[in-house]
Amino acid sequence: MEYDDNNVDKTEQVEDAKISFKELASKTQKPSVFDRVTTIILLAICIAMAAYVIFGSVGTRQAAVEEQAVDTRINVRAEAVQPGTFRNYTRLNGGIGSDNSDVAIVPDTAGNIVSMLVKRGDMVKAGDVIAYIDPSRPGQNFKENPVESPVDGMITSIPVSLGQQVSSATTIATISGDKTLYIEASLPERYIGTAAVGMAADFTSVAYPGETFTAELSFISPNVKTTNRTADIELAITSGAEKLREGMYVTIDLVTEEQQDVIAIPSSAITETLDGNIVYVVEDGRASVRNVTVGSRNESETVITSGLQPGDVVITAGTVADGSAVNVLE
Repeated sequence: MEYDDNNVDKTEQVEDAKISFKELASKTQKPSVFDRVTTIILLAICIAMAAYVIFGSVGTRQAAVEEQAVDTRINVRAEAVQPGTFRNYTRLNGGIGSDNSDVAIVPDTAGNIVSMLVKRGDMVKAGDVIAYIDPSRPGQNFKENPVESPVDGMITSIPVSLGQQVSSATTIATISGDKTLYIEASLPERYIGTAAVGMAADFTSVAYPGETFTAELSFISPNVKTTNRTADIELAITSGAEKLREGMYVTIDLVTEEQQDVIAIPSSAITETLDGNIVYVVEDGRASVRNVTVGSRNESETVITSGLQPGDVVITAGTVADGSAVNVLE
């Protein structure tokens, strides 16, 4: 029996190919330990990165939401109310007057001024010698006569000079003595019914910015001027008189009403609605509406007769609605 060599070779080639394919398949289906470890590590890294991205994004969104929640609070100013004294004022303009006029000093005799012992601005006491007059005449020599101050006070003028001839009627100096100062003002007719002697007042002067003095109503004229419908009044100065000068211009706040132990709040905190007056108070970090009843008011404050209790924190500045989250500024 004859064999074909070509067929034998082809058979061997096929067998060799099967063996090579099996080896390749075996290598593909059964990865090495190194490959498996590498794959696991890469997979773990991918999972960790995915978790970081997911949870980091969630945390960022949560922080943004929290920040947004803080930003939605409305900034307001508020104050706790407590009972106190409420005053209503009538504002007037007036001037400082005095019950004493300046004192003119004159010599007892005529003659020449030979000595002047004071100058403007000097303070003198009653009996102090301020000048000497020589009453001598030609051919006659007399002793120099002293000129004394009749009162305590300040030398405000010296209208003569040394050597000048003066008579017993010539003013050689003027003294501004100790004076009792008071305030002169005019009260409009519409306020006369509420004014009474003894009422307190505060007043200010441009000479002392930011400083307040006190006074008391001491006189009300029984007559009303027909020209301007006012009555003359006087106020006794009860503090700061030593700083004041006659003729100064002052602004007076005359107390025409006074209430003790009442709750008064800034008028700007009150909102008028069709259903009445309301205010907003801070409760648990939110604005809460309150209906209130109002009483007397002055230029800045209003008395609350019902609707608020001592300790309530009233919003005095800021636009809010009932339930608004608020942040109270210090």
